[in-house]
Amino acid sequence: MREGRTDVQAVKERIDVAAVMSRYLSLVKSGQTLKGRCPFHKDDTPSFVVSPEKGLWHCFGCGEGGDLFAFLMKIERISFPEALEKLAAEAGVVLKRRGDGERDELFAITAQVAALFSENLHRSAEGEKARQYLLGRGFAAEAWERFGLGYALPGWDHVKGAFAKRYGTKVLTDLGLLVESKGTFYDRFRDRVIFPIVDLTGRPVAFGGRAFDGEPKYLNSPKTPLFDKGRTLYGLSWAREAISAGRSAVLVEGYTDVLSLHLAGIPHAVGSMGTSLTQGQADLLARFADEAVIAYDRDAAGGAGALRGMTILRNSGLSVRVARLPEGDDPDSLVRREGPARVNELVAAAAPFHLFYLDSLKDRHDLHTHAGKEGTLEEARPFYQGVASLPLRQEIAGHLAGLVNLPLERVMEDLASRPSRQAGATEPSVERREWGEQEVMLALMLRGRADGKKVFSLVSPEAFSEAYRPIAEAMARAADPADLAALMVDLDEESARLASYLTLAPVEFSDAEKALDDALAKLVTLPAIERRLADVREEMKRTEASGDRTRIDELQGTYRALVVQKLSRRKTDGNRQEERPA
Repeated sequence: MREGRTDVQAVKERIDVAAVMSRYLSLVKSGQTLKGRCPFHKDDTPSFVVSPEKGLWHCFGCGEGGDLFAFLMKIERISFPEALEKLAAEAGVVLKRRGDGERDELFAITAQVAALFSENLHRSAEGEKARQYLLGRGFAAEAWERFGLGYALPGWDHVKGAFAKRYGTKVLTDLGLLVESKGTFYDRFRDRVIFPIVDLTGRPVAFGGRAFDGEPKYLNSPKTPLFDKGRTLYGLSWAREAISAGRSAVLVEGYTDVLSLHLAGIPHAVGSMGTSLTQGQADLLARFADEAVIAYDRDAAGGAGALRGMTILRNSGLSVRVARLPEGDDPDSLVRREGPARVNELVAAAAPFHLFYLDSLKDRHDLHTHAGKEGTLEEARPFYQGVASLPLRQEIAGHLAGLVNLPLERVMEDLASRPSRQAGATEPSVERREWGEQEVMLALMLRGRADGKKVFSLVSPEAFSEAYRPIAEAMARAADPADLAALMVDLDEESARLASYLTLAPVEFSDAEKALDDALAKLVTLPAIERRLADVREEMKRTEASGDRTRIDELQGTYRALVVQKLSRRKTDGNRQEERPA
């Protein structure tokens, strides 16, 4: 059992979630849940929902969410261990701590795996394509040594075969090195270039893997006793001295962005490992810097996750600016093509993040029309409400008033109101997130309306996207996938936020069984048919060359049957449109 899980469950069993949260905000009964005004953004109409039964909360205005520990950490700006200490003392729970010797062993195992990946890159025959890939990206052998780069061999059990007998599959799974599916353990990282993620002292704590083709392009370690992505910045151990000296950090998205900038002599670059920055990452960066310059590619910088992260950074006391990179460039490609001087020039010219956002509104809305002005204010409203600084909100409102050519007072009045809802709605407006098969499947399991054990006997967690895979993996390995108290311990900050959203969003299923069957078909059945069709097509090509008419006829019959099966499955899905979330 992972570090802290039994302690957390014991605390949750003894703590009244509503009683603790009521110390910080006023909550009123609303059906099976409680509602109140969110303490994390300007919330004039209650959008903060608490489920005492599930021990979760979510704000449908600013998107924050999680369990009681996440709430306490955010509102008091404390770490998870500090929140656990505080609530354990209140609950009368004596914490069982992982000894230093046990943690040292986990660090030692992770270091040994990092060494194995490094050996694979430098010396294995299979590693030749990884060597060529890195050389082609401008990373010479000196960079492999400097940053500890490696390669995970193809196959399913290289790490397992090297370490399972010595340490056991449980420890390797807890460290995110193995994945369990249907009772079988296999390597998480396979045929990928490996980027070790190290802590502030330089010890490997996790890994990121880059695929040569296929999805997901990047694969990270899950939350482990040593690693929480939401509280880690890639490359900070290398950059901390330069950041501290200048009190400024360049924040980029990916591993190669960080490495290329460091190799080019820009040593204050760190990676957020995605655009959805968390409060934990903001608090960590604020220990060393007063300013963060965002240098994502243009599309990523304008995304909702990035803008939300910029707001978190600003509300954490950091000055936040955004570098406007050329269309189609990321820091890695830009610095390799045009050199460090060009990157430094763009960083120096970076615009304050709120001006970057307001300027981007002009690209998405026609400000010469009433509809365009209304859309601008509608889109800007949650951004405005999420900013804690009153002077900064005033400045944002002033710029918006100029954009839409309306009086400042009327614009401020509109921005302070809740986002528009349909007439008669009684629930907070649902976040603008598309509900596809993955969301439906996870929501049904999280709400106890689908048997998680049965689901994961049919579908592997690897079938889920990068955003949802940590939730799926945590549920797949849980003794009880519907035990939310245990589940939340295994999730990082962003995954916990997604889990609370999927659990508490005011979305109903008229027929859970049919909704689950539909989701499984789209996630498992149809992709399996497509793969089989592709295999049959390839075999038909080979058989036609040999002239074996009997086998060709057999394959054509198989192909027709698969097409009928695919069309039948799609027709069934089409007839179930009314069973989608309402």
